Amino acid sequence: MLAAIEISTGLLGFFLAIPLIAMTGSRPANLWLGLFILSVSLLSLAFPMYSRFPALFGLFDWPLASVGPFFYCYVRSVTGLGNSLRQRWHFVPLALLVVALLYGRSQLSGPDLLGLLLRGSVFSMALLAFQVLAAGYALAALYRLSQYRQRLREHYSSIGQRDLIWLSWLSIIFIALLIIWIPSNLLGGFWSLLLILGRLITLYLVGWFGLRQTAVFMSPIGIGTVEESSPAVPAGEDRAAIISVTQSVASAEESPFGDPVDVGGHKYSRSGMTDAASHLIGQRLAHWAVHECGYRDPDIKLSDLAGRIGTSPQLLSQYLNDVLGMNFFGYINGLRVAEIHNMMRDPGNEARTLLDLAFAAGFNSKSTFNASFKKISGLAPSCWRRLHGWTSAPIGQDVAASASGQTSP
Repeated sequence: MLAAIEISTGLLGFFLAIPLIAMTGSRPANLWLGLFILSVSLLSLAFPMYSRFPALFGLFDWPLASVGPFFYCYVRSVTGLGNSLRQRWHFVPLALLVVALLYGRSQLSGPDLLGLLLRGSVFSMALLAFQVLAAGYALAALYRLSQYRQRLREHYSSIGQRDLIWLSWLSIIFIALLIIWIPSNLLGGFWSLLLILGRLITLYLVGWFGLRQTAVFMSPIGIGTVEESSPAVPAGEDRAAIISVTQSVASAEESPFGDPVDVGGHKYSRSGMTDAASHLIGQRLAHWAVHECGYRDPDIKLSDLAGRIGTSPQLLSQYLNDVLGMNFFGYINGLRVAEIHNMMRDPGNEARTLLDLAFAAGFNSKSTFNASFKKISGLAPSCWRRLHGWTSAPIGQDVAASASGQTSP
């Protein structure tokens, strides 16, 4: 029965891998995903095929040295890092294993080679080394995904469709499979079944999420200047009021949104930001937040806002980090929470649900809304509404305070 499940798992992987590899030209990440699935498929087929056809020994073993690098390269590709020629060194162990297998097959038949390896301890140590290597790549993938989510918050106000949480879970399952492999080979039985089911879950996750995942590309936050041709604050606006809501909070050790202030960070060391540019960005940013309410756009990006206020994404990001002490994600969602505070205080919104208010303010994810609201307000949305709702605060008070990096009472 176990052999039948292993063969079915391997064949399922082939049906997923071949179309992906064939579509490499339209999406580079498909190649790495397809090769990773192919590796899992061949490893699933190894034992049932060797038990029936010992002469095939060696043909299904090369993925031992490639499954980790293929997975890591897929994570790099789908997070927008790409894979240059410098990544070729990841496949040195694969080349060495293939050469060793070819040499062994040229000297001995499949059954003789298998018997020789099983009688020695070198083969077992080599297998363990490849498992450890694959686990290292899975851990490296988790680290890259963590870095990716940090960058994501610098560029996007809504990350629910881009955070690749499923890929982190896949990395954890991958590591678990590598650990289960040891008792599976030593004890068999339950552990072998658990290993096979884990491979099926891996293929399910890849099939459900990976086949429709598009890469997210983000330009690095670094050098930039204010555009000379950018529009000024519209005439007739109360410039004193606009300036008042952009007072610097750079002296604070931590922003009210919980993000650490990173004044003078090395990533901005060559940005060319001047006091005049910072002042002008602050004016335009406050005007946009208070009068245009562009944060209500559920998918607004850093580049969108930078273009709207006439500056570069690099300088806007520096202003948010150095002056307001928060990233783009925290800034936009802070404005959204401030708007929800106002709506909760309005008796006219008493019948509206929390989710309705969240969507009206620009949130497009219930989980992001709840997390952001609690982080900023210190209370869950329902508790805050119960304590502070329907008090008729002055219109715009909270949004103006958030635009300047101040919290509501």
